[in-house]
Amino acid sequence: MNTPILRVMRTEGDSLNAPEYADNLLAVEILFPELPADTTEVSVRIYSADYRLMGSDVCQPSSQKKNPKIRLNVCSEREWKMGDYHVFVYRNGSPLWFASGFLVFEFEEWKKMPLQRLEKDPDKRYFAEKLCLSEWWPKIGQLPFQTDFIEDVIRKLRSHDGKKAPCPHWLVVCEDTKGKAFASVLLPKHFCDNQPEARYVLPLEHLVSGAIQWEHLSAEIGQSKVVVVRIAELPYNDRTVNLLSLFASVLSCGHFRGVTFLFQGTEKAVKELRLQCTLMDALFTDEQTFHVQTDGIQELIARLEGQSDEACHSEWNDPSEQSAEQQLQQMVGLRRLKEDMEEARMMALFLKERKELCLERQGESRHHMLFLGNPGTGKTTVARLVGQMYHHMGLLSKGHTVITCRTDLIGEYIGQTEKRMKGVLEEARGGVLFIDEAYTLVSHEKESNDYGKEVIHVLLTVLSEPNPDMIIILAGYEDKMKALLQTNPGLKDRFPLQFHFDDYSSDELLEIAHRTLKARNFALTEEADEHLKAVIEKASAQRDGHFGNGRWVHNLIEQGLIKSMARRVMSLPSSSAPDRELFSTIELSDVEDAERRFLSPREAKLTPSFPRIGFRA
Repeated sequence: MNTPILRVMRTEGDSLNAPEYADNLLAVEILFPELPADTTEVSVRIYSADYRLMGSDVCQPSSQKKNPKIRLNVCSEREWKMGDYHVFVYRNGSPLWFASGFLVFEFEEWKKMPLQRLEKDPDKRYFAEKLCLSEWWPKIGQLPFQTDFIEDVIRKLRSHDGKKAPCPHWLVVCEDTKGKAFASVLLPKHFCDNQPEARYVLPLEHLVSGAIQWEHLSAEIGQSKVVVVRIAELPYNDRTVNLLSLFASVLSCGHFRGVTFLFQGTEKAVKELRLQCTLMDALFTDEQTFHVQTDGIQELIARLEGQSDEACHSEWNDPSEQSAEQQLQQMVGLRRLKEDMEEARMMALFLKERKELCLERQGESRHHMLFLGNPGTGKTTVARLVGQMYHHMGLLSKGHTVITCRTDLIGEYIGQTEKRMKGVLEEARGGVLFIDEAYTLVSHEKESNDYGKEVIHVLLTVLSEPNPDMIIILAGYEDKMKALLQTNPGLKDRFPLQFHFDDYSSDELLEIAHRTLKARNFALTEEADEHLKAVIEKASAQRDGHFGNGRWVHNLIEQGLIKSMARRVMSLPSSSAPDRELFSTIELSDVEDAERRFLSPREAKLTPSFPRIGFRA
């Protein structure tokens, strides 16, 4: 098959199945010199330079033309900015082509780039065939790892996976919580097929101190697929070195076949271990070692925010001690939502008490919900609180929340969508399954063979269960969600609860900004506060259907104010001791700079365009 040509262009979608972030829509066209007759589908997955998934789409060619052209719409939660990207094209679920390079995305202007066969790049082929489709890889995008480190991970995993006898010993050198998360949570999933129970954690100090007996340790390791060995700074003496040498000898002779050992520690602790124990040092080579590198800019922002590494990632640490009901009531705005949610909660408790008193013969316990509202109005946050509230009431066995969307559910080949859905439903059992922008699951094009219909069919089986031990929440724009319900007569009646999320007023958006900055130990000067208020009022007055509400405020702070402040502060002459006030005070110039850098591009895009006169090639 000859090499196809790829074209990309930023555009805007106005169809019913366009997502809430429709201004982050990328049109993709692939021109094939020829396409085999057995082609049932063509899909594309686009990644950023550091291999974070930007978006994907799949289509089924309706006819076999001589020179077929495939059109796909790739939606992203993030803006398409100029930079390096990786594009992977699949046919019938198999990755065949790729393109990597620098792209500048302009609205309504095509950018052309040639596709290459994946056989030319083993690392990218390994990523497209295995890593990107694994359950653990998307998690890596939640942590700010450097691109060089990500590429090193792909290359080393590919190299050792291709060997008949995979490497049983790995070393991860890391200095912070992000590195520990990679070594203790993410990487083990690669070696144990995403089975947490197959992982065993062994602090090295427990071994040398005698806190764990060898018989017990041997039994635990024998039942595991991955052993995470945590290296601490040890008081080295002859006894310690002898015990470590004995342990290294057992590993080097292959006593625990089929078990992968991941050693993890700081550079200082690892260096001392390898220096003191030559047999331990002999276990590792450069090809078996990962030096975790994180994004320096993110580290700077974290320091400016006054947060510890643990606090930077709520996945590892949730300090909230308030009840879910209290957290909901303390959210800014949403008066109607709060009243309706309290009414639903009291009704659920009332029916539960009646059943316990044998006054209610109806055995059903279904609390599925629709969240209707514009972007950034708190739907995802409230979904998490719903899980906690209904668990506290005894109506859900676990109370966790699984958040997903079309990109996570739709597969690239026949049968994969149903498999993904069953996995997601199993994960959500006992809690809440929150499907954001649920209307994108169903296409309204007449000739569409969209796999999103499979998601609806699988959902209906759970929605029909009288006591599912799960709450399914579908969320999105009100008008588009109503259109979704009309596509299947069985959907509407299965969602007894509907909640409306009103847009935030300019005063409420300012309150969100104040709370966010205060929680992160920032303070605004009086002039900066006044100008921030004016910026928010201006943006609120010009809001359109895609205005992000609270999400917009979050981005204004993260991508605007803090970055502008960081540039100003770090460009000042260095001093011997950091000034706490300097690193916590946002000045007027920071707000003005954020307004220019963060808001101007969007305002320019919203400027009405006039039709061109003449012909276009």
